[in-house]
Amino acid sequence: MKSKTFFLPLILLALPVWGAVDPFYASLLREGAQQYDRGDYAASARTLRIACFGMLDEPQALAGCLSRLALAQDRIDDADGFQDTFRRLAEVEERFQVYASAELPAEARAALEQRLAARIPAATLRSVPAFRALADRKEAQSSQQSKQPADAKTRRGQGGAASPPASAPARVTAAPPPAEPKPEPEVKATTTGTAEPRAITAAERDKMAQARKLLAQDSKVKELKQAFELAREVADAHPESVEAQHLAAEAAYRISRWAEAARYFRRGGEPGENQPELQFYMAVALFESGDAAGAAAILKRSLPNLQRSPYVDAYARKILG
Repeated sequence: MKSKTFFLPLILLALPVWGAVDPFYASLLREGAQQYDRGDYAASARTLRIACFGMLDEPQALAGCLSRLALAQDRIDDADGFQDTFRRLAEVEERFQVYASAELPAEARAALEQRLAARIPAATLRSVPAFRALADRKEAQSSQQSKQPADAKTRRGQGGAASPPASAPARVTAAPPPAEPKPEPEVKATTTGTAEPRAITAAERDKMAQARKLLAQDSKVKELKQAFELAREVADAHPESVEAQHLAAEAAYRISRWAEAARYFRRGGEPGENQPELQFYMAVALFESGDAAGAAAILKRSLPNLQRSPYVDAYARKILG
């Protein structure tokens, strides 16, 4: 069959080569770092997840890999993934105390600790000895910020000008505003009292075409998110359209939004045997969102027709055991 490129689910700075780490997983670490450098953070996160899987027996290497994975997940705003990676890093640190000696450039370490301070509660950080100093700094900063409004008010009351606010930490992500309810799809009543789905309009077809174009290119994360938004809009308006559901599912897969990818795949139904790539995407989405049995069943059907690659084989090992 025609060869297909599978889109793989950090910072390329002084990456080490660990003698005890399998060369395949060491190469994945480098690949994930290169993807991060190119700005393809979603692909970097997917690749680094597999790389870390192969370093379970090498705590020092694993700590460095998990640190890079957390940075990639932060870039795509994968809050749940970031929290899970921190939990794994904390478990490694509790058992082996290797974070301080992990092969991690100073720039990457500083960036990680900044994001940990932004995303992880101080009490949680304090429970890990390696991050207690970070918890102290976070609490001190919070205390200082809480005093600033009163101090500024006092200065204004004394006739002085209020001092400018302190610079906000870089890339602090605010919670998104609540989504406005989407209008129900228009339906047409039939003579029997049932409702017929509204046909996909030309404008919606254009959105789907634009989403496909973005997915087919070597797009950056921002463009992949745009593709997902375009596809999702049509899929939600036309839940009966298998084509729209599968397009939204593929777009969600490309940005590692596993639960949403699984939901759209389920709504559209399993792709046919003539679409083994989509079957593979569905298997990965189900596996990553917790449905290991469903993932295994679909992956078994897709494997005979897939163009094999290290990425495909790695997930086959994870899903099928």
